[in-house]
Amino acid sequence: MTTESVGRAGGTGSTRGGVRSTGGVASAGSTPSAGGIGSAGSIGSAGGVASAGGIGSAGGIGSAGGIGSAGGIGSAGGVGSAGSNPSAGSIGSAGSIPSIGSAASAASTPSGAGVSSAGSIPSAGSAASCAGVAPAGGLGSAAVVSAAVMAHPRRAAQAAELAAGLAGWGARVVTDPAPGAGPGALRTARAAWAAVAPDATHHVVLQDDVVPCRDFAARVTDAVRELPDAPLALYANWNSWNGAATRAAALQGASWVPAVPGEWTPSLALVLPRADVDALLAAVPAEVTGPEPDDTVLARELGRRGRRVLIPVPHWVEHADGASLVGNDVYGPRHSACFADDTAEGPDPAGPVAAAPDVLVHLFKGRVQLVLAADTPAPRRVSREGYLRAAGQEGRGRGRSARAVAALRPPSGLLGALCEEIWYAAYLMALHTPPGRAPAAGGGRVRLCLRSLVLGGTADRADLRLWARHRVGPLVALAEDGLRAGFDDRAAYGRPAPLPPERLAALPDAALIWSRPLMLEER
Repeated sequence: MTTESVGRAGGTGSTRGGVRSTGGVASAGSTPSAGGIGSAGSIGSAGGVASAGGIGSAGGIGSAGGIGSAGGIGSAGGVGSAGSNPSAGSIGSAGSIPSIGSAASAASTPSGAGVSSAGSIPSAGSAASCAGVAPAGGLGSAAVVSAAVMAHPRRAAQAAELAAGLAGWGARVVTDPAPGAGPGALRTARAAWAAVAPDATHHVVLQDDVVPCRDFAARVTDAVRELPDAPLALYANWNSWNGAATRAAALQGASWVPAVPGEWTPSLALVLPRADVDALLAAVPAEVTGPEPDDTVLARELGRRGRRVLIPVPHWVEHADGASLVGNDVYGPRHSACFADDTAEGPDPAGPVAAAPDVLVHLFKGRVQLVLAADTPAPRRVSREGYLRAAGQEGRGRGRSARAVAALRPPSGLLGALCEEIWYAAYLMALHTPPGRAPAAGGGRVRLCLRSLVLGGTADRADLRLWARHRVGPLVALAEDGLRAGFDDRAAYGRPAPLPPERLAALPDAALIWSRPLMLEER
């Protein structure tokens, strides 16, 4: 058994050391400290977040068709294999994000039918005023939080230390009730959710290999007051679709992003209102058998009830060091797309909720793939070349990309191709950011997201990962150039028109990203 997701890219696993003491992101052109991300090193230099190229937060991501239909995830079917949580209908909703509201508390989310995603998001207000989330007061004013740490017996000491840091919640360590029965993250997860305190309005379950951000308990407590009726996933993996959605939200300057329908629910650190806990326990038998991962079950059960999960930007937990208990080390390092302690800007839990993008830019195994909304039960995928061609944008940005890549002098054709993919990943992210003010200088959160794009997008290919880690500074600067080019073309030509429904329907299911990824060698 393990507390980790079983056998797929983007599951939980080991992380870098020194996460909590890092404090900053390496500046452009620098090389990360020994070990870099993914080994026992820290991220970049200790200190503040360096900027390069004047990239910061922007207006609102959205336009026609954000991810997440009105009423929440709305899955009508069960979750099958990794990455294939079939949501009912298309990923779609509209809306734009105006200015950021006042900073206040931390994360938790709405209940009832979930956060409404249709329409635009109110301006200049707290997260409670956005996306149909209930305001502070009511249930939130009397919130009572309990917590449990789900643990494998081999990590008992690690889990006890984590629980001790949450003493104010009376956190309990819940170990696998049948560790000899084979893999069973769901078995331990159910026991951890069943450990909810009798008087709790919200329950937090953390896996035993996470590192909470500074002031974690205070952020969560404030969050459930601010957003008393929403599930909150406090982490997204850097090469998942939710990681891509996190980056899109960071470009908006948003503080929350809806989890992506069609992908598992991130379960490393999850906050559920009491009604969701009770519904989950009723849906999952007490004597759980079989290896079904807890994150896919969570996605299915929350989706059936129309519940939409929100993810904070930046994230509030990171992975701790340690080998995977189920062999997930084969996927390489798996880290946060944007960890709060790694950016001087910090979280703004009362800020706006992002309108989820209808085009997710996903860099995986060094290759850009677009995850697109469609009038089908699941998102579709397409290569970036295929997408630009279908959108009538073929050749756009080619000259500027070639010059930026040549300046890096990659030592091989394969690494040159990787550089081109990184540039275009950032370019496409910017191209799909709705109109609004350009990012301001010193955007540490955006820069951190570009760093995780580079390192997460190469994480499970050792031949790419090692070079990317040692050249992370220049590669982040390359991504920043692509981002600026995308904003320039967005202003000059507008956002690419959505692909017609018949074209989308003909594309492969996006879940194939995990089983049949596009490879650089196939270009």
